Parts: sequence; structure tokens; C-alpha cells
Amino acid sequence: MGKDHVMSKVKKTIAVLSAATLAGLSARVSEAQDVVLEISSTQPEFFAQDRAIWDLYEDENPGVKIELFPINEDTEAAYQARVAAGDPGDLRALVFPTKDNYQTYVNLLDLDFPWWDLMTYDAKSIFEKTNGIEGYAPAINVRAGLHFQFVYHADVMADCGLDPKTTVRSMDELRSFLADFKGCVDQRDDMDIVLDTAWQPRVYGRWFPEIFAIAAGGSKDDTRALYAGDIAWTDIENNPLVPYFELLKEFTEAGYFPDGWWEQAWEQDMEARFIAKKSALTLHGPWIWNKVLAQNPDADLDGFLVPPNGDGVVWQDATTADRGSVLYVANSDDASFEEAKKALYWWTSPEIVKLRAEAIGFLPAMNLSSVGGVQLQTPQFMKVIQPAMDGAFGDITFDDSLDGQAAAGGMKKSGTPFVIEDNANAPLIGSYVSGEITIEALMEALQTRWENAYGAS
Repeated sequence: MGKDHVMSKVKKTIAVLSAATLAGLSARVSEAQDVVLEISSTQPEFFAQDRAIWDLYEDENPGVKIELFPINEDTEAAYQARVAAGDPGDLRALVFPTKDNYQTYVNLLDLDFPWWDLMTYDAKSIFEKTNGIEGYAPAINVRAGLHFQFVYHADVMADCGLDPKTTVRSMDELRSFLADFKGCVDQRDDMDIVLDTAWQPRVYGRWFPEIFAIAAGGSKDDTRALYAGDIAWTDIENNPLVPYFELLKEFTEAGYFPDGWWEQAWEQDMEARFIAKKSALTLHGPWIWNKVLAQNPDADLDGFLVPPNGDGVVWQDATTADRGSVLYVANSDDASFEEAKKALYWWTSPEIVKLRAEAIGFLPAMNLSSVGGVQLQTPQFMKVIQPAMDGAFGDITFDDSLDGQAAAGGMKKSGTPFVIEDNANAPLIGSYVSGEITIEALMEALQTRWENAYGAS
């Protein structure tokens, strides 16, 4: 496969590819032996972008074949069974290592990993900070913390005479907007959902609680204190997550959320509806933009931030080992392991991180000045994140420090479930938002879960 052909293929998939970025890649990658490497894509929605970039590796290493495969939410269990059986892929591009599974992954501190000094966070010790395990780096994450925002079909909002991007700056303005949008949706025949959502344990157990704790006037300091045990979950007045749960109930009772949303699936129900334009508003990370535009390149999407707290602070996920790339201990003695190492080093090199960032639209957690930095053109970044950084939505600061659950990771007892981030909590939260139990009963249940996971033995 010639380089011109490769570049043509990549340009069809990736909006921005600098020819200069590709220069010199072969100088760092040694001549490979005939070998097949099984590598997961970062996420299924980015499979095409990843495939185009890995094509470059094959082009520079004619003896190597990359078998790229996706892992989705509905195939995760099957893949984990394969890992447990001692037959993992060679490299997985997105993992969430924990103190219960970190020894599944090679300790990158034991390898000659070349990029530590380029990381913009303490990548060598971040796993110790979030899990209490000293001297182990199971994954390398080159992506800065992700952003969530409200995403909407702009033509539907225009039909309703609404412009939330310019009018929603506070929680009260959000409430007013949702009430107005509901009035419009109630008059439409093509949709009946105001704010589309569905259950997903990490979303509703970790990200949304922190996002709305800040929006309600709190801070990550408050949620860190909660998880550390300095604030009791049953302390209704001071628990920073109580406003989040109360907001879920408020939006459920107001008819903004789909009926029985906690029993629905994030991808199969909510995302499918939004992609098909059977709903027009959701709260989501960067992936939904790609999914909608993959189905309909002419879709008119826009977005706006979750309102900041009184200090202008908006949540951003911290950069941790979560969502990083790993090698597997089970493969350490395989003949292909050395090639897998080189592939990992290439995948996390400045040149390729630049390509990945520009293809997918993430801010890198890596100093890329040696390759000219990044020029992000993806819709989430261009329409929401960059304007926010430029002051279009007021004096906004993104807080990307550790959230409560991450900061308390070293306290957590091995083998115990998280306080909220657990599929078992869907019916519990459903019981609260549907009025079957009180906020006090919900917090008592979560206090018990906290004591089981973090309390004294």
C-alpha cells in the first residue's frame, strides 16, 4: 500500500491530517517480523478513524497486520470472559483499570516507555493517587478529561423559537428553557421526549452527579469530602449530591425525561432515538456528535454547557489512567509481545496522538509542541468547548481535578461495588424519582453502600 493511497484513505476519514505529521514515523518503528496484532478500537463510534490511523502502521511495517475490533457495551462481558480465560487481544485502546484488575495489565513502569516526560499530568503516579497502588502504571492515557454538554438538533429548536445556546447560563434559566421546550414538544407529532436520557452506570453514577453538584452551587472539594467520609451521605443539608438526585426527580416529575428512563438503555434506547431525530435534546459526552453525523452528515447539531456554579466553574472529567491504553500480562511471553510494545509506543507517540486528537476531537494530555500542537475541528470542540474557552459563555473555568470517587480510590476495599456507579442502583434511583421512597431513604441506602466500600473494616 503506497503512502499516497494511505493518505488519501485517511483524509476521507479524518477532517484534519497534516502531511508533516507523518514525516519520520518509520524512523522510530523498527522493521517488523510477520505478525498479527489484535487491537481494539478506542470506541466503536471511532472505529473508522482508528482503522485509518492503524493503516499507517501497516504501511510503515509491511510484515505486520493489525486486526482491529470494536468492543461495545453489549460485547464487553464477552470480551472480559476472553481476558479471564487468558486470551486477551494484544492491545486495548480504552480501559478503566481498578485495584481489582490492574495486575491484568503490564506495568508500563517496567518497560522502556518513551513518552512519560511529555505527559501533562503525573501519568506515572496517577494510578496510585486514584487507587492507592504504589509503583504501578497499568495504562497510559493521552486524552485530557472529557466534557459533557447539552446537545440538540438546532433546526428543531429554531422551529420552536428557542435558542438555549445564548439564553441558558444558570439552573433557573435551564428550568425555564425546558418548560418552554416541553410546550413546543407537546404540540409536535414527531416526538414526545423533552430531554432524552436512559440508564448508564458510569453516567448516572459518576459523571452526572459531579456535573450537577457543581451546577447546583457545589464543588469537587465537596464531593471529595463526601467520598472521604467527612460528610455523611445521610446529611441531607450538606451532602453535595442531594441536589443532583432532587433534580433527577424534578425532571422526571415534570415529564422532561422518558417514562421509566432508568429501565431504558443508554445506547439502544436514548442514543438510537436521538440519532433518528425522535428526540431533539440530550446531555452527552463527545461521542453523540460523531454518531449522529455518521448517520446523517447534514444533521444540524449544536450544544450548550451545563450551567456553572456561582464562581463560574463547570465540571470537566479529570485526566487519570481511565480511558488509557494497555498491554496484557497474559501475552508477555508471546512471540508478538515485542511488536505489541512497539505498536503501543507508536500509538501514543506525539505524531500519532496528534492524528488521533484531530480525528476524534479530544484535547491531548500530552505536550505536542514538537509536532506543532493540534488543530481540532470536530463539532463538539468547535461549537461548544472552544467558544467556552474563548469566553463566549461568560467567565467560565473548567475544573478537571479529581472527582470524589476517583480521589477516594485508595480507600476503597477490593471487591466492593461503587456507591452509585453500579447497575444495581438503577431500580433504587428509579424508586426515588418515581416517588416510591424519600430522599432520606435513598441516602440511607447509599450511606450503607459507602460504609461497605470505604468505611472501617
